[in-house]
Amino acid sequence: MTRFALLLLAACLSSCAYTWSASLDGQPSRTVRLSTVENRLFPHRPGYEYDLTHRLKDEIATDRRLVLTEGAADVVLEVVLTRFAEPNLIEDLKTGQAAEVLLRASALVVARGKTVPGGETRRTVSVSNSYAPALGESRSTGMTRLWRDLARDILDVAADTEWQTSGE
Repeated sequence: MTRFALLLLAACLSSCAYTWSASLDGQPSRTVRLSTVENRLFPHRPGYEYDLTHRLKDEIATDRRLVLTEGAADVVLEVVLTRFAEPNLIEDLKTGQAAEVLLRASALVVARGKTVPGGETRRTVSVSNSYAPALGESRSTGMTRLWRDLARDILDVAADTEWQTSGE
């Protein structure tokens, strides 16, 4: 073996691994089945449901409270994208172009499962985020943050044990 290969092997074997875990309640992971996100935005914004679905799957993969499954699941999650807005917060007085843009999104989340009181709970989750073209931030960066934050709030509904016992 070359010296570089040995150094690489030693680094891999001796490195510390860190993982994020949101499972603070000591409960085992719940299985979750995700239905296709429905897009009920008006005016219609085609493709946003796919962006959110993709982000939800990415977040489930890293959320240790949940395990994505296609079969029987502890929680069946239905998500309906209901609102999206993108107003300018600040405009550049010289150019009239947006200097900062607010992004807002809302989704209706329906969680169904045997442990859910009445078999079902409904919650609306909303998030806001912004991006600043004047500072070189792209809309894509802002949208990525928006979908991440919305997906995390949606998964909190699926992983939350409070709604399972509170009867909300």
